[in-house]
Amino acid sequence: MFKIAVAGNPNVGKSALINAIAGSKLKVGNWPGVTVEKKEAFFTYKNEEIYLMDLPGVYSLSPYTLEEKVTRDYIIHENPDLIINIIDSTNISRNLYLTQLLKELGKPMIIALNFYDEFEKLKYKLDLEKFKSLVELDVVLTSATKGTGITELLDKALFLSKTTCSNVTHNLKFDLFVQNRLEKIKMMIIEDSKFTPLLKVYSLDFIGIKSLEGDKHFLEQVKTKYSLDLSNEFVEIKGEIEEKYENDIETILAENRHGVARGITQAAVDLTGKSRLEFTDKVDRILLNKFLGLPFFFLILSGLMTVVFNGSAPLIDWVDGFINGFIGKYATIFLVGTPDWLNSLVIDGIIGGVGGIVVFVPLMLYLYFFLAILEESGYMSRVAFLMDKIMKSMGLNGKAFVPMIIGFGCTVPAIYATRTLEDEKSRKLTAMMAPFMSCGARLPVYGLFAAAFFGPKAGIVIMSLYLLGIVVAILTGTVLKRFDAFKAEEKALIMELPPYRVPSYKVIINSTLDRTKEYLKKASTTILAILMLLWGLTYFPNSGDTSNSYMSKFGQVLAPVLKPTGFADRWETVAAIVPSIAAKEIVVGFLSQVLVVEDSKIETSDTALTNEVVPEEEKISFSQDVLSQGTGLIIAIKDSAVSAIGFNIFGLFQAPALEELEEENHGIIRATSNLWPNDPLAPLRAYSFMAFILLVIPCAVTINAIKQEFGTKFTGFVLMVMLIVPFIVSTVIFQLGKFFF
Repeated sequence: MFKIAVAGNPNVGKSALINAIAGSKLKVGNWPGVTVEKKEAFFTYKNEEIYLMDLPGVYSLSPYTLEEKVTRDYIIHENPDLIINIIDSTNISRNLYLTQLLKELGKPMIIALNFYDEFEKLKYKLDLEKFKSLVELDVVLTSATKGTGITELLDKALFLSKTTCSNVTHNLKFDLFVQNRLEKIKMMIIEDSKFTPLLKVYSLDFIGIKSLEGDKHFLEQVKTKYSLDLSNEFVEIKGEIEEKYENDIETILAENRHGVARGITQAAVDLTGKSRLEFTDKVDRILLNKFLGLPFFFLILSGLMTVVFNGSAPLIDWVDGFINGFIGKYATIFLVGTPDWLNSLVIDGIIGGVGGIVVFVPLMLYLYFFLAILEESGYMSRVAFLMDKIMKSMGLNGKAFVPMIIGFGCTVPAIYATRTLEDEKSRKLTAMMAPFMSCGARLPVYGLFAAAFFGPKAGIVIMSLYLLGIVVAILTGTVLKRFDAFKAEEKALIMELPPYRVPSYKVIINSTLDRTKEYLKKASTTILAILMLLWGLTYFPNSGDTSNSYMSKFGQVLAPVLKPTGFADRWETVAAIVPSIAAKEIVVGFLSQVLVVEDSKIETSDTALTNEVVPEEEKISFSQDVLSQGTGLIIAIKDSAVSAIGFNIFGLFQAPALEELEEENHGIIRATSNLWPNDPLAPLRAYSFMAFILLVIPCAVTINAIKQEFGTKFTGFVLMVMLIVPFIVSTVIFQLGKFFF
């Protein structure tokens, strides 16, 4: 088996190229002991087994971030047969800095010049042979989006892996004075026997350069594993170089590497064509304008959520009908004559609970699809710049908003993303704010209540909740920054913005499907187990009388405390809060269990939710049912496309007529709409509940992540804040909202 590592800067099309090479074989997880994303693939090419490791995108190999440590340590200690260094061909000079650092590791390497189709569109010119001779590496021109160069890259990678030993010496280029001093150091290392064990692991160049630089990560590893203290090694030579250039050694070597990168680019690349950033600059004049930037961001977010909800609604209807009208129907027929508890467990606990979550898979597909487009197009990274001024009011910079953006997908990586911030106070303040961002797990709750109480206006309602999370996070940060524990030192924002690009459809599809699979995996494992436990607490002790169950009693005890919020007059909504701490999706599953059961007592015609024998005249052949479901799916897909582009952003708190929902027979959605029947304040109560779920304690995995990063004491403080804040916000929403109804 050949082990190949893929390395490169962020935003060089690494994910797209990896997908083009490995496709669906790519597995995503975390590195052992750390939370940096790990992507790997096993596949066969020309009868050879290949193990491909996609390393984190980094700009350097200095051990200042976890990503840099992971990348460097993997290449050194896992000893891959080859490194594929992916370079953005439209920005070669910047990318070649990392190439110099990778060469210092002493491993075989090949360069993939990616985005070469863009390079040609910009009418840039490359002298490929001269470029190869200057970098002294084999080079392949690739375009991940077009799929060009992939076969050639794999062929050359496989050939080099077979014919090159795992350790090589590259010709490093520094200026003459530095080069002479480095050669002297290398001779000293070769002649000193104490370095012999190190040479079995590290390259000669790497030992010399890192000892000279005083690289703390390297020195600690050597001291721990080999009992060697190299902190005072080569101090005289270091002093000579620093005295010559009147600068510190790290800066001197970095400037040398940058000089080499610029020299190669100037000699082999003609950049006199169109400006690579011409289109990007024009768009940014609008989207990053200090007056128009934020309004456009809110407009984009509003449009996104409206399209997501309206577009997914017909598919949600179909899935709901499929689960309750098809699966529920045949499960009921199959369970006729079984004990009531078993019937209830399957129909109410499993199909009703998990089905209530699965109903919103179309919603998640739409959300993940459009978020992937925003991320891959380059827009999401610009939100940090838009928020920079606001974040400065808390002593932070726009970079602190990046973990908050990540929080829109999942709060757990958002907490770990605070590691990229410069100081502990900034990290704590950002970690305190990030859980208020509306993660994807909360979306099914919004989808349920928005569909039940706001109908076609649901998209704008959901968008308002996303904005509410941002506002509450900023207000919380503004309050906390007054305390010394959170008073971060203000730092200027320095961050590279990638150019706008048309996203690769393969990357978008893979990203969407991967995230949706995680959602379904969660629903079929952890959430299923919790929902079965909740079923038991709602079924017993009175055999299905949910209004007198253990969960009902718990909800009734807690209800007086939450009464000012407006939604606590129903025990079901109060009781749903506690299991939401395990996972927010459980709220939908739990309500599906208790509300549909109660609803079915009134709507007995919904035979899929009862244990009665289905009358013969109501039975339709299985084949006819399957045909009907297939026809319904085709219609739902067509309606979904039409609904996605026809949305209404008015009427925020106008509920649809209840009879419309009843006519459409939406199982859980109809049952939810009956929470507050004939109550003019029902939409307001629903909005207050959604706001509470948005702001209350995040899922258990997030709490554990906070504990890992910041300790038990800080975690306790976060829990306290995230109990107080949702109560205050929901109370204010309901009490003030009453004046408008």
